[in-house]
Amino acid sequence: MKNRSEDFPFVSVILTNLNGKGWLVKGVPSILASDYPAYEVIVVDNGSTDGSVEYLQANYPSVKVIPLPRNIGWSPANNQGIRVARGSVIVCISNDMTVDPDWLKEIVTLIISDSKIGIVQCNSLSMWDRSTPDSSMNYLDEFGYSYGYRPQASPREVFFAEGMAFAFKKELVHKIGMLDDYYFMEYDDMDFSWRARLAGYSVYFLPSAVVYHARGATVGRTYFDRTRNVTLYTRNHLVTLIKNYEAKSLMKALPLTILIEAAKILYLLLTGNTTLAIAASEGLIAIVKDRRLLLAKRRETQRIRKIPDSSVMRLMNRFDPRVQLLFLRRQANARRLILNCDPRIRGR
Repeated sequence: MKNRSEDFPFVSVILTNLNGKGWLVKGVPSILASDYPAYEVIVVDNGSTDGSVEYLQANYPSVKVIPLPRNIGWSPANNQGIRVARGSVIVCISNDMTVDPDWLKEIVTLIISDSKIGIVQCNSLSMWDRSTPDSSMNYLDEFGYSYGYRPQASPREVFFAEGMAFAFKKELVHKIGMLDDYYFMEYDDMDFSWRARLAGYSVYFLPSAVVYHARGATVGRTYFDRTRNVTLYTRNHLVTLIKNYEAKSLMKALPLTILIEAAKILYLLLTGNTTLAIAASEGLIAIVKDRRLLLAKRRETQRIRKIPDSSVMRLMNRFDPRVQLLFLRRQANARRLILNCDPRIRGR
């Protein structure tokens, strides 16, 4: 833990880990070398069996380690860290990352510059080729599908922050709650950003807060590598719409989204991805099974609302089925899809 400074708010950096000892060797020293005077590092270990906890305890006594008996998921693990975090700014970062020395200073400079900025996403570059973007400026369309655009040179308001490296004001937790444990992983960052928007906060992508990511080192690189995640991805996609939309918007978006998901399942079947098609179908079935819980979550989320959907949707991308098909094709070839053109925002 670094010494406090009156000039900078105290920051809590929460790193989630699952059998990532080989990455911690690079990532933890990188974070501890940050050029920032007031921060703590918390590692939440999701039941690792590779000696990660023992390695951290033996080599980094200043790091607070929270060992969990099993893998409880990305969002619940981060929430464990948030509960003990002492910072007024909280940063969540994956275990397979390193950081530039001034990343925290860049984050804090932006996030405290405006009371309405609630969340800031870092600019993640590939750990293998530092000239290649790993993350992007992220938007959802009205049906909840994501679109990533190549980063611009200056800070840019986006719809959501990608969870592998993002920061938020701790006050946000008191306004909208923590990450949703139900999600386990997938779409939990989108839901958190959407709820922040409902409460009147904005979300920014910050190109000067540079980090480096070995994407997929812990959970698999692509949609096609993670069968269980396809179920979660499908389920949580629909859950995010159910929780966050006003009733009128939900009645428009949800039936069409289900039809699009059914078409995706058919596409997976026709292309020989039967296992993934079954996994996606299980995601749809889970919505029906958990309907009472999801309606309760919806009521809770709607109590947060200060902003109507007409304002929230101004930063949504226009739905483009060609992009969604291209996403699946790129993922099948283990490639990411980052669009080069300017975001096609509905509000423009």
